[in-house]
Amino acid sequence: MVTRRFFKCFISSPGDCQIERDICENVIQELNTGLAKHLDVNFETFMWEYDVLPDMGRNGQEIIDEYIIKSNYDIFIGIMKNRYGQPTKKAGSGTEHELNDALKRKNEKNEPRVLFFFGKENVDPDLFDHEQYDKVKKFKKEAQEKGIYVNYEGDQNFEQLLKKKLELFIQEKSPQERADETLKKIDLIQERLELEFDESLKTYNNFIPIWIEPIISKANKISKNPSKNLENRINIEELIESTKNIIIKAPSEFGLTSLAHYLKLEAWKNGKTFIYLDAKFSKSHKIIREINEAIAAYPITIGNKIDYLVIDSIQFEESGTMKLLKTIIEFFTEIPLIILNTTGNNLLPSKDEEDEKIVLSRKFEEYFLLALPQSEIRKLVCHYSLSKTMEHDNDSLLDKITKDLEILNIHRTVKNCLTILKASSKIGSEHNSINRTKLLDTILNIIFEEYELPTYKAQKPDIKDCTFVLGYFVELLITNDNYEFKEEFFKVEIRKFCEDNYSDLDINYLFQVLVDNTILSRKGNSFHFKSTYWIFYFIAHRMNLDEDFKTFIFTNKKYIDYPEIIEFYTGTDRNKIDAIEVLIDDIKDTIGLVREKVNIENNINPYAAIAWNPKIEDFEKEELEISKKVIASGLPNELKDKYADKNYDQIKPYSQVIGTVMREYSFSVLMRQITASSRALRNSDFVKPEKKIELLNQIGEAWNEVSKLLIILSPILADKGMVAYDGTAFILKEEDFNFENPDEKSFAVLLSVPKNVVDYFKDDLYSAKMGPLICAKAQSEKNPIVKHEFMRLIVFERPKIWYDVIDKYLISLNKNSFFLSDIAEALETQLEINIESEERRKIGNLMYKCKAKHIFNQVNPNPGLINKVRKANP
Repeated sequence: MVTRRFFKCFISSPGDCQIERDICENVIQELNTGLAKHLDVNFETFMWEYDVLPDMGRNGQEIIDEYIIKSNYDIFIGIMKNRYGQPTKKAGSGTEHELNDALKRKNEKNEPRVLFFFGKENVDPDLFDHEQYDKVKKFKKEAQEKGIYVNYEGDQNFEQLLKKKLELFIQEKSPQERADETLKKIDLIQERLELEFDESLKTYNNFIPIWIEPIISKANKISKNPSKNLENRINIEELIESTKNIIIKAPSEFGLTSLAHYLKLEAWKNGKTFIYLDAKFSKSHKIIREINEAIAAYPITIGNKIDYLVIDSIQFEESGTMKLLKTIIEFFTEIPLIILNTTGNNLLPSKDEEDEKIVLSRKFEEYFLLALPQSEIRKLVCHYSLSKTMEHDNDSLLDKITKDLEILNIHRTVKNCLTILKASSKIGSEHNSINRTKLLDTILNIIFEEYELPTYKAQKPDIKDCTFVLGYFVELLITNDNYEFKEEFFKVEIRKFCEDNYSDLDINYLFQVLVDNTILSRKGNSFHFKSTYWIFYFIAHRMNLDEDFKTFIFTNKKYIDYPEIIEFYTGTDRNKIDAIEVLIDDIKDTIGLVREKVNIENNINPYAAIAWNPKIEDFEKEELEISKKVIASGLPNELKDKYADKNYDQIKPYSQVIGTVMREYSFSVLMRQITASSRALRNSDFVKPEKKIELLNQIGEAWNEVSKLLIILSPILADKGMVAYDGTAFILKEEDFNFENPDEKSFAVLLSVPKNVVDYFKDDLYSAKMGPLICAKAQSEKNPIVKHEFMRLIVFERPKIWYDVIDKYLISLNKNSFFLSDIAEALETQLEINIESEERRKIGNLMYKCKAKHIFNQVNPNPGLINKVRKANP
């Protein structure tokens, strides 16, 4: 058995080298867990700040010398940049003193090994000490005569050079007989692990060398706010050092396989051996042989020890999974497991009877792989844009990517982000977060263009033919209201459809493309579309080609359940006047039904009586008026009663309220119709302008209904934190309304209604091309609340003529108007997040104009008054 050799490193430097001293510690720790461990070598550091006991009444250097002699170090690492240090009794500085002692020992005993590094560093001229630097140059010249130093530039260069020198020392001092051969094997294994990791990062047959460390969480409760995912995060280092049995759970496409390959690579770098096996290619009767073959692929392991078995692609719903894991656990009794568990989509499990009876003899700690917060997506976007030529800056690209992910209702995973980024780079300057039909067209084209089957020799199927047959297949699914199917059903139905339409299509190839690119996902013996947006996309293409199916969708109002259908349909050619006319009629009918049943005055406007600096007394008067309107309205008795008794527990009868309202009212339908109509209008560039105006007018009317209801419900929402109406739940974001006084809180909720209506619907409605239409609507709108909401939208999005539109609007408002103060607040918010100087100037000018109007009671304050306010409020 080989005995490990230990070597002590003494690190000497003046006081300006603290970063380098920290690097020394980090490099030595990394080598100790990696290469040094492989070659049975271990380093220890000796640094005066950690290893010397202070004492009073004695010279500091004498105390350090005493400990240095006791340490009997094997390697001297000296570092010097711009400071030489303070003189000692024996030398010009402590570092020179310690180097001289090291050289004296070396002459006497042929040790220690002496490594000296001179660094270059830019220093503020005002702080530069020329006297110290002159001494460094003199010392360096003396060292040059002895031939013992290394030059470096910057922290990274120092780290690389130090690591290289210590690796050579390890190889030289290793007790192993053939250390050089072992080193080659170590490097070969690492190269193979790096290659396997790189291969796992391929997306659509393309390697994109981007790795964002995943968020592994202890918590199984996922916050609505992705930024909170970081609170229970487990670091990769913790996993590598653990000895527990672990399950990491995530849906497919979250990057479990890449994580597995990254784990075994990082483990190897840290002196550990993780053996990887993909369970989807194995069975219980051959799993042991395959694991042993994987172990044999490592010509060396650390002390012949396997630290973890990493089992990928485990799906507990799959038949035989429990038996496979039981076999592994019973054979490899001493090796802990990391199981990468691909979770399903709430489908019924397909375990066989034998699996149901199996209980694993080990307890596993559960972790969860979570979606990326925006900060991590930003890193991904920045990295990608460096490697590709992108038309947009990183901020606008990030905004487009996150909106696409949200609207497509797909997880914020690396693969999904890269998919949209790749499509964006293909589309170029045409890409925006608006026409997602074009985006999915591009993604599908990328998949079919770049997908290769090794055994496939014939010409690839035409993508339009594929879209045609998949549209028909999805029609079958939606007509039968069953979205799971067997492979045989898929092939039989499409083959029959192709025969009926005299179409020649390689169905096997089509099916394999869809499966391999996870458009179709497998659970047990069944398949389903992994992301619902593909269903809506193919429905839209089917509607475009088949009149009967289009009539079925419109007649049954399927677009209300899934607004994406109408979005993708109108996005096919941006001229679907049939869809616009259907939406106009449907939303009119729903608005009429809501008004008739709910019976809230159409001209309700509590903001008219609320001043610039609103007072609670103003609110109490308006709340009394609102309460009277509630009692006279057609709202359910359950909601009326809550005004009479605000301490009534809303949660208890919650389900009863929902059940009653859903049968009697159409508010949730109206909310869906607003979304569908907004997206359709946004995709209707070539529809006749009068039809676009008519639909936008109806959207404005619908906004008014939402605003009216939120005004009425605002006291309950403030008091209870949640209120449900007609299948729609409104939830208060408590952290934004942190008031101790309940009246102040209720008032704040009321004042936030216009902002929240705009925030909820703006991303469905707005695009740069919609700017002129929205500006015209805002200026012509008669309802003061709806007009104000459109003005807030313009402030937020700022189309080309936004400045003139907002300027005219604020001129028209009363100096004490709440709407004026609200526009000022909206402008101030935008000022905080905009860095472009010209845009900031315009936003600031209008914000100060609002304030000048209020202070000086001028209808249209002149530049002098605006500047006076600007100077008083910089």
